[in-house]
Amino acid sequence: GEERTGRLVRWCANRQAQGSGFMGRPNKPEDTCYSFWVGATLSLLDKLDLCDKEASRMFVLSTQDPVTGGLAKWTDTQTDPLHTYLGLSGLGLQGESGVMDVDPALNLSKRTKRWLDELQKSW
Repeated sequence: GEERTGRLVRWCANRQAQGSGFMGRPNKPEDTCYSFWVGATLSLLDKLDLCDKEASRMFVLSTQDPVTGGLAKWTDTQTDPLHTYLGLSGLGLQGESGVMDVDPALNLSKRTKRWLDELQKSW
């Protein structure tokens, strides 16, 4: 019910380190992928406004490798496809300029979701 939803929202909102990104569990370091996992949960609950989007954005962008591209789990570590994808998805949830809006339930662009919905009508 509402009480459980409220506890979930509180737990998710508390996963953001002050002035930084999101962590998966209490007392763990921030991790790029949780900008999507926690962000999508808050978005589905219509509570994304509770997070500091700019702080999350700055953390995610701080993990970018300026030479090879991509995003890493943490700042100053090796980039990888998983964290790049989830980091971009997290930015898309937050309305980052130049990044497509993301459907939080499916983790794909809203444009792709519309296309799939149209395709499904022909079945």
